Amino acid sequence: ASQSGLASFSQRLGGVLIFPRGIPAQRLDNGPTSKVPTKPIQSRGSANTGKLATIGSVELASNQTQLLIKANQRVRATSKWDPRSKSYQITIPNAKLAEKFSGPQLNTTSPVSEVMVRQEDKNTVLILVQPSNGTRIGSLNQLNDQLLALQLRPFLSRRPTRIPPRSIPVPPPNSIPVPPPNRTRPPIPRRRVPKERLVVVIDAGHGGKDPGAIGIGGIQEKDVNLSISRQVEALLEKQGIQVVMTRSDDRFISLNGRVQVAERTDADLFVSIHANAIGRNRPDVNGLETYYYSTGQSLAQTIHYTILRSVDISDRRTRRARFYVLRKTSMPAVLVEVGFLTGYEDSAKLKTSAYRSQMARAIARGILLYIRQNRLYSAESVDLS
Repeated sequence: ASQSGLASFSQRLGGVLIFPRGIPAQRLDNGPTSKVPTKPIQSRGSANTGKLATIGSVELASNQTQLLIKANQRVRATSKWDPRSKSYQITIPNAKLAEKFSGPQLNTTSPVSEVMVRQEDKNTVLILVQPSNGTRIGSLNQLNDQLLALQLRPFLSRRPTRIPPRSIPVPPPNSIPVPPPNRTRPPIPRRRVPKERLVVVIDAGHGGKDPGAIGIGGIQEKDVNLSISRQVEALLEKQGIQVVMTRSDDRFISLNGRVQVAERTDADLFVSIHANAIGRNRPDVNGLETYYYSTGQSLAQTIHYTILRSVDISDRRTRRARFYVLRKTSMPAVLVEVGFLTGYEDSAKLKTSAYRSQMARAIARGILLYIRQNRLYSAESVDLS
């Protein structure tokens, strides 16, 4: 168990729930973490203890800017925002909880409001972290083989700034994409303070029980969306951008759940990736469409024209639409339709991994170009060559 008075073990939850001093114990039943699907703790005797790392503690750093996860040997982890529990999820494979596991000292001023740690199965430890109001989750860093650190940061001001940010050169594949001549550029949204690390939400449309459009040959939209989205995620993260995925696998996420991911993580940009469809009797309809609602027009045009400069696809223009994820998000948001799964040309291309990779690079390059043009990021340089 963790520090006395700070954590309770729950067999129903299958783990340890740590919450601040002074908060009633009924939080175990009524708090957000109680809604997380759980599995019973496996017998530790069934695990291959000779190969499993032991997680001994999860604790706050003395300066309250990191949540430290300590193990007794080499450990690795993956992380993502979990919209179901509205918590940041850290998954540690090949690991088990120590018999005398120690949790963090939390109080009402802590940057973390709740931490749940559980043995997900005999070889996996799962940690759910719920940030306090005013705190944003940063990156999960590997400080050494036995120590992981989750960055905890205060929300940054979104007021305009006069500080000149450093430029971000973005080498294009052919030439820098620009809108066609004589096209009126939309007003640019109010600039934010350049951040040490930008947050971009990539939303892979559909998923799980919702396959989206079904195209020629049975190709499913949810698979195309996820393939491209995960590649965009990897490309942006290489440039120091913090990427939050609404889904990283084949699961259903509600429209409101997708919006909540963006709002809870205080995202700077929201990019939803979809594939289009029309009646099966119109295989002649192919092309790229990019949608926006309000402040996303400039982002939509930048991504759209970057794709047209890099990818062999017909131009079906940028369009204003009242899609839920565009209307309900508070940051610049766009929805990119990467082609028609019911079109002969587009469906044949989208079935190939090479074309999906080409599309992903174009989308990532468009996002980075928009970031540079609007001075949203204080990094010295990015490189997508």
